[in-house]
Amino acid sequence: MQTGNLLLLNKSNKTPLFCGNGGDISWEKYVSDVARFAQYFSNIESDTVILYIADDFYLFCVCLMALVQAKKSVALPAMLTERNASDLVDLTRIIITNSSEKFDGFQTISPVAPESDMDWKFCDISDGIIYFFTSGSTGKPKRIKKTLSMLLAEVECHISMHSDQINHGPVVIASIAPHHMYGLLWRVLFPMCAGLCVDTDIVFTPEELLQRQSMYKSILFMTTPSFLDGITRYSGQYKFATNCIGIFTSGSLLGANTSESACSMFGVSPFEIFGSTETGGVAYRQQKLNINWTILDAVNVSVVDGCIMVESPYSFKNPYLMSDAIELIGDNQFKLLGRADRIVKIAEERISLPDMESRLVLHPYIVRAYCSTVDKGARKVIGCMLELTGNGAECIIKTGRRHFVEEIKKYLSNFVPTVALPRCIRIVNQIPTNTQGKFVKNEIMAMLNSSVAEPIMQNVQKTDLILTADLTFLGDSAYFNGHFPNFPILPGVIQLHFVFLFCRQFFHVTGNAFDVIKLKFSSLILPDRCTHFELTRVSDDEFTFCYSQQDKICSAGKIVIRGQR
Repeated sequence: MQTGNLLLLNKSNKTPLFCGNGGDISWEKYVSDVARFAQYFSNIESDTVILYIADDFYLFCVCLMALVQAKKSVALPAMLTERNASDLVDLTRIIITNSSEKFDGFQTISPVAPESDMDWKFCDISDGIIYFFTSGSTGKPKRIKKTLSMLLAEVECHISMHSDQINHGPVVIASIAPHHMYGLLWRVLFPMCAGLCVDTDIVFTPEELLQRQSMYKSILFMTTPSFLDGITRYSGQYKFATNCIGIFTSGSLLGANTSESACSMFGVSPFEIFGSTETGGVAYRQQKLNINWTILDAVNVSVVDGCIMVESPYSFKNPYLMSDAIELIGDNQFKLLGRADRIVKIAEERISLPDMESRLVLHPYIVRAYCSTVDKGARKVIGCMLELTGNGAECIIKTGRRHFVEEIKKYLSNFVPTVALPRCIRIVNQIPTNTQGKFVKNEIMAMLNSSVAEPIMQNVQKTDLILTADLTFLGDSAYFNGHFPNFPILPGVIQLHFVFLFCRQFFHVTGNAFDVIKLKFSSLILPDRCTHFELTRVSDDEFTFCYSQQDKICSAGKIVIRGQR
């Protein structure tokens, strides 16, 4: 496959390359637009540019390929603000963006290319350079330089592996953005090189996925573990069509329960890719067939100090030592043991946080866990954030938080020394993750250090516009202390706090504050009682809410989110 000449080979192809609610766009139209934009971008003096296209997948694909054709190196930040733009000034001061935001010290170019009579001469793109940025979930994002030859070689590997699925001519559907390496590989280059049509609209909700399934004969779904986690939470609420012939996921590990549930819901076991922005793909697995990882054919793996050493044509540096501990199994498989850089010392004891997490998720009350060290005064202790099963939620409501936490500690004491038992355990509905499905450490740490404990959520139902759930505010939560002595009630400010939190969690609003437009308190919310909650999205930034107990409204109102992006 001569992927380097991709556009030239398909220059006159009239079959759709892009589809969706905006209509079909042919290869011929795409190539014509790329030529027009390449001519326009060739006049940019800088050899490197920042490309930031928000909410327009087709325009992103046109601009990216046009810039590479114009021999420009391209930096792809996941998000662009004045603050993180300043980290890129050593690369370039040119930003191509459809955003109206201004960036001091940068020249912004609007991606609107004029028509041209000139015939653009397409070139091989293999030597094109893309700068990616790691997720930054555990620190400042790192800049990784990749050539398109590396990316195209990995794509060619996967096309060979999945030829049977490709031969069915499925449409590629995605819940991932194209600006990180996984998104660019699987949402842009994979369908382009395989000759598959890709839907231009990103999928955010189960309803949108159902809609896409109804539009096409068969689909391949490119997604993340966090998206699959969210879908399988509501497995009883949706019945998905059987036309999904492949699910591909990467970014973080897919839990065994989620993998099994997804297989049951879609009829296909998710195909997981293990790797990193630095190395590209390293190995793959489908848990229904094998829980161990199979190394990709062109990749060589060895073990150095317990961690995986990678030599690969997809890696920006060879050899590259990852921070993941593994155990080799045979010639081409390994067992993933967790990140070696997450081994901490507590009172002279070496504790593996990944091992503690894996122990926790084996408990029948726990779906997912994240462990970290937390500062308590002058010493460090271990904190845990837990998502519960339905039985776990019933247990904590029945026995109380203190008894439940003690049971979890008693269970963990079978595996870790007493000094390493978690001193801070938070029960949440969802552990914060980013769009790539990776845990967001700064948000997790803020929650671990907060005294505002989430209510226990049951019977959660979620659509595009409405969230309903039964909440239980446990009586030993800190916000009941002193409000009021001998007669605890839920403070109004806490009620509003959770309205805003659920807007962020379930509707992914990006604002950092809110205004209260309407508010009425009608009845008291008492601890340890089932409180029904409804949250309705009226517009992009307006939400109405209602708390009720036994069909009696306790409070209701409307908020408007501020600072939406």
